[in-house]
Amino acid sequence: MKKLMLASMTLLLAGATAVPAFADDDKRSVGGSYATQGGKGPWREDREERREDRRDDRQDRRDDRREWRAERRDDRHDWREDRREIREDRRDHRQDWRAERRDDRRDWRDDRRDWRDDRRDWRHDRRDDYRHRYSRHDDRRWSGYHWRPEYRYRAPRYVYPSGYRSYRWQVGHRLPPAYYGRPYYVDYRHYRLPPPPYGYHWVRVDRDVVLVAAATGLILDVLYGLYY
Repeated sequence: MKKLMLASMTLLLAGATAVPAFADDDKRSVGGSYATQGGKGPWREDREERREDRRDDRQDRRDDRREWRAERRDDRHDWREDRREIREDRRDHRQDWRAERRDDRRDWRDDRRDWRDDRRDWRHDRRDDYRHRYSRHDDRRWSGYHWRPEYRYRAPRYVYPSGYRSYRWQVGHRLPPAYYGRPYYVDYRHYRLPPPPYGYHWVRVDRDVVLVAAATGLILDVLYGLYY
């Protein structure tokens, strides 16, 4: 029995001393794998890969941002060029429009000048035509500076205009506007007078009848003493 007990104790002691040695071998084997991997575990490798991915993402974002800024810079440049061209087109259009407007004004002034000349010639023609058609010296009712008494007319009541004064009006004078208003018009047919030229009217001034321009008051003819 003692021998058996001694043998079993010897086996137990041998097993106890053998287990740590196996554990040390495992440690050495694991430690050797760490050494071969640089002493880093799997989680550190994953962390470094994530860092690399982040670094790559940041670089990609920077590159995208640079490209976006470059495209935006090009777009601004193109927009400024387009705006400059639009301004130049507007400037050219304004210059052309002003030149055309000056030409149109010049033509309009020339046309107006021609129209005035034509109107002036027309007025002279009408006056000359009036003088040619009617001469008071050829009228047998006219005697010197007055109408013959047998051809004079009884004067209706005359309303003196504002500012009236007794005056002997003559051809070429200008009659005040208050003297040749519509209430003073004379019906030339009633007195068998020549038709007035366009723009002229026969008007009564006290005992006389005056042919006057309605626009300017210029006297074209005077028949003295038509009324008594």
